[in-house]
Amino acid sequence: MEYPATEDPLAEEKVSSAGRLFTDLLRDLGNLFRQELELAKCELGEKALDAKEGAAKLGSGVGFCLAAAVVLSAAIVLGLTLLLSQWMAPLLAAFISALGVGIVLGTVGFALIRNGSRTLSPRNFVPESTVESLKENARWAKERV
Repeated sequence: MEYPATEDPLAEEKVSSAGRLFTDLLRDLGNLFRQELELAKCELGEKALDAKEGAAKLGSGVGFCLAAAVVLSAAIVLGLTLLLSQWMAPLLAAFISALGVGIVLGTVGFALIRNGSRTLSPRNFVPESTVESLKENARWAKERV
């Protein structure tokens, strides 16, 4: 088989090889990003299970602590009322005791709620490994293309 003088079989083969390499590169990049998406799904699933378990424990703990706080608050109010009723009327002593205990417990509760809401912030549920891996893959793809 003879080629015309203007056609170079090696040049044609190089173009074909380059096209094949580019097609392979695009296919591999597609596979890589699909795998990264699967990784993100798995990582988010694990984070969701952790959050679910943490929320269940948190709810149970809050229930028990609430019951304990009510009983202990009543005991503190009664104890303070007994102590203060030596210097003032029993009704006034009960009022001041209940007010003081309520303020202290309210302050502690507010601090705990603020701390807990920071812990449950959405930024704590970002799939960090996947994000970093995607950034690395994007840098790699830019170098190759």
